[in-house]
Amino acid sequence: MIIQDTMPATVLAVGRLMAGTAGESRRSAHLFDLHSGGSHPEFLHTRCGAAMPYDHLEWIPVGSGMPCERCLGLAGSFDQTRLPRPSRGV
Repeated sequence: MIIQDTMPATVLAVGRLMAGTAGESRRSAHLFDLHSGGSHPEFLHTRCGAAMPYDHLEWIPVGSGMPCERCLGLAGSFDQTRLPRPSRGV
């Protein structure tokens, strides 16, 4: 049984531009924070800040495609709290 209240408010998804909509150099895999709701905007924004048309995106499994280095660098910055480093006594 699926309980609707258990759905997270934001889901992390991996996507890229579909073949034929952009050159291969622009088809890297980006990270998207998708918000729950029935509608979708015309453009979705990636973690690196790029705006991509929703109807030109293909969703891909994690680990496939060439990753966007900027998105990859920001992968943990939104959903992890930073813990203080333990002191290194000298």
